Amino acid sequence: MKITAGVSALAGGVLAAGLAMAPAGATGTAAAGAGKAGCVSGTLTFDAVDSETKGKPTVTSAARNANWELWGKATASGPETRLAAGLTSHRDGTFSACNTTGKPMAQLRVKFLSSSTKMWRVVSDARTLQEYAFFSAPRPGAAAGQSLGTVKVPADMALAWKAVDTTNKLWWKRGNTRTPCWTRNESAGKCVQLTYVWKNDGGRFVSRWDGGNGYVYLGGLDARSQHLILHEAGHFLMGRLYDGRYPRVTNCNPHPMDKRSSDTCALWEGFPDAVSAYVMGDRRYVHGDSSFVDFDKPKGWQTGDQVEGRVVGALLDLWAKGGPDGGNWDRTIDAIATSRPGTFRDYWLVARPAAGLPVTGQARSIIEKHTIRY
Repeated sequence: MKITAGVSALAGGVLAAGLAMAPAGATGTAAAGAGKAGCVSGTLTFDAVDSETKGKPTVTSAARNANWELWGKATASGPETRLAAGLTSHRDGTFSACNTTGKPMAQLRVKFLSSSTKMWRVVSDARTLQEYAFFSAPRPGAAAGQSLGTVKVPADMALAWKAVDTTNKLWWKRGNTRTPCWTRNESAGKCVQLTYVWKNDGGRFVSRWDGGNGYVYLGGLDARSQHLILHEAGHFLMGRLYDGRYPRVTNCNPHPMDKRSSDTCALWEGFPDAVSAYVMGDRRYVHGDSSFVDFDKPKGWQTGDQVEGRVVGALLDLWAKGGPDGGNWDRTIDAIATSRPGTFRDYWLVARPAAGLPVTGQARSIIEKHTIRY
């Protein structure tokens, strides 16, 4: 959560599909490819600890909207060629990788990558930007009905695919339908890619978003928490909403949820906290060790808009079903992109009125409940 001072190998035709709402499902489902010569189908899953599911150490999940490539050899001893590319299903992680080149192959195998289209990826190093990848076992190229069944991501890479899958949740709720990118500030063909840098290092590094290169750095074990992944992705989203021209943030290391830091820090860290809770559909921030902060139970918290947790609670109530903002955050997303507020005060007194969002009645009662008064 600390702040310091954005290529998959998919073919261009596949990349364009479905980006206005969410990355599309696979170019064909596993069922669609079953029985066809030159097709390899299955379901991609990963086993990982889920901090949100306390008491259940390992959870098996589908790897949705994950990039795959089909590779083949014309002869057993010949060179290997990439034949096709696509995505696992956005519903259940199924895939059907088919040789559509018309060239017969002696051998086929599927390569899986820790990325989704060109919109987000997990890499092992910020210099090389190398994605994690692995191959399925090879299969005969001409045989029909080649189902791989369930394909498991190798255990030492599983959290990379967990970050890829979790990011779907933010993409689906990102509040931008004007362009096929993360925010309206970006245009088609110029989308900025969300890059996570993650290593299976046992948790020696602190998770953070780097404002210099725009990358998210995930500590090895921090990726067990979906909230933490989404919090750091929330920093990336905020950076894109500000079009890279974000305000100077002060007194933000450390930044406790329950105590005053600064008005700039409370918004800059509070908004990503609210992102993770809003996207997850709850009112918490869950750490990698399964401990959590409940924004509905601010017992003993300090007061005012310099307290990160107070800002989070106010934002979540404003966006809540039955709340003054229409039950979602879409107009706040537009307001931030337009006004780029530096503090919650700026958001309240400038950005909201400019966006036509209410600051009286129910809205004012909400922020006052969270001890913020203007």
